[in-house]
Amino acid sequence: MNVNNPILEFTDVTVAAAVRKHAGLGQVNARFRAGTLAIIQVEPGNEQLPLADLAEGLLCPEKGLVSFQGEAWTTMLPEQVLRRRAQIGRVFDGHGWISNLNVNENVTLSQRHHTRRPNAEILAEAEALAHAFGLSELPKTRPALVSHQNLRRAEWIRAFLGQPLLVLLERPMQGVPLEFMPHLISAAKTTAARGAALLWLTDDDRVWQNPDLWDAPHYAMRGQTLTTVEATGRTGKQS
Repeated sequence: MNVNNPILEFTDVTVAAAVRKHAGLGQVNARFRAGTLAIIQVEPGNEQLPLADLAEGLLCPEKGLVSFQGEAWTTMLPEQVLRRRAQIGRVFDGHGWISNLNVNENVTLSQRHHTRRPNAEILAEAEALAHAFGLSELPKTRPALVSHQNLRRAEWIRAFLGQPLLVLLERPMQGVPLEFMPHLISAAKTTAARGAALLWLTDDDRVWQNPDLWDAPHYAMRGQTLTTVEATGRTGKQS
């Protein structure tokens, strides 16, 4: 892959709003290159954006194209789609767990399914990420038995496991105490530094105005339009 080409690109992407599912987008254009951590502010009432579903090729735009590694999702063969999705990590804006699997099984499922890595290696990396995110260990019980904040941090582990090329963080700090934000910022910056692209969607001022993220490109959804926000426009209450 040419490092000058975007990992993820939206070209004139339009999607109608779906009641109780996601907000709409109108002719969105954006390019997310390797080594980029982008902060995207979402609006109250329109928090659930279809950006992540579009980025993974789970949702097709009504108009325009979404390209991953230079190729539109709509032109890929099914086996190509599966191979590319294996390179994407995600914290979901909503329920993202298989209820009849333990959390550790959920977290490692994609790596066990899509790679030939030894299970011991996958688990060792997952445990290391658990410690990095302030957990004593990777939870090994059903999701329903794990506290919300620990479950959310387990989603962080799943999103960063296996050194993904693209990481989609949909309001990852929701329900998590402020003290753990530096852990997530550190992982995000480390992941960007090794050449991945990250999209961090937020409606939280703690993220939007965080000085440790000041150098990250900032975008904001205004209605159905994605706009770039310069540093001078990031002061004061934004959400």
